[in-house]
Amino acid sequence: MNIERTRILLEDLEQTLLRFIRKHEITHDEYRCATDHLVATVKAGEGSLLCDVFFEAETTDVDNHGRQGSVEAIEGPFYLPNAPRLEVPFILPQRRDETGDVLFFRGRVTSLDGTPLAGVELDMWQADAAGLYSNIHSNMPDWNLRGRFHSGPDGTFEVQTIVPPPYEIPKSGPTGVVLSSLGRHFFRPAHLHLKLRHPQYGDLTSQVFFDGGDYLHTDVANAVRDGLVAQLVRRHRPNDLAARGLHSPYFEVHFDFILVPRSAEDVRRSA
Repeated sequence: MNIERTRILLEDLEQTLLRFIRKHEITHDEYRCATDHLVATVKAGEGSLLCDVFFEAETTDVDNHGRQGSVEAIEGPFYLPNAPRLEVPFILPQRRDETGDVLFFRGRVTSLDGTPLAGVELDMWQADAAGLYSNIHSNMPDWNLRGRFHSGPDGTFEVQTIVPPPYEIPKSGPTGVVLSSLGRHFFRPAHLHLKLRHPQYGDLTSQVFFDGGDYLHTDVANAVRDGLVAQLVRRHRPNDLAARGLHSPYFEVHFDFILVPRSAEDVRRSA
């Protein structure tokens, strides 16, 4: 964002907040209560979380306006760069006794005209069965259920992981206070996070939700969109289990991604 756009946005934000103060006759005590709460949010490590819950989905909707290819989703506050690079067969790093049903997440990455894209990096992260994220929450191995892998020559990919659950965002801190005052719940529906990268195509941030899941229509982050929902299919037949070398039922999700050539995406964003 250049200096001129920064100036325009900040001045408009200033005037918007001043109008809000005048409209609602905000007192100094109320103003100080709000600023103290913002400071507490930062001190609690929830600065991004508070903003993400209320505003991030709206910014992705702006980005998706006129967008070709796959719908973009919110990143959320728990992404970390430089996750481990995985080797074939791709399995997200897990504890030996990782709780949760086995999930095979697979699909294909193509360009706008349907051409398969090889070598696309898929950077994936998710919550464990308790709704916790490694490197964020305590008592978890570093990089648990986080990893980077690539699409094959035909654009396809498959990675083994676990089925994530719906989970509550942190509710004992400042963000929870705000949500409680509004009478809202704290749950996000079950989902997978991904970032897709290719040198010749625009980056894509995505989330994959499961059709029929709890909180799908009442996501606390208001981030579920039609183009981000996939079918979670349970496999239990003996031949399916044998083909995977498993003894218990497992789940599959198929989800395809369409990337936009970098030049076309750059033109759209600059328009």
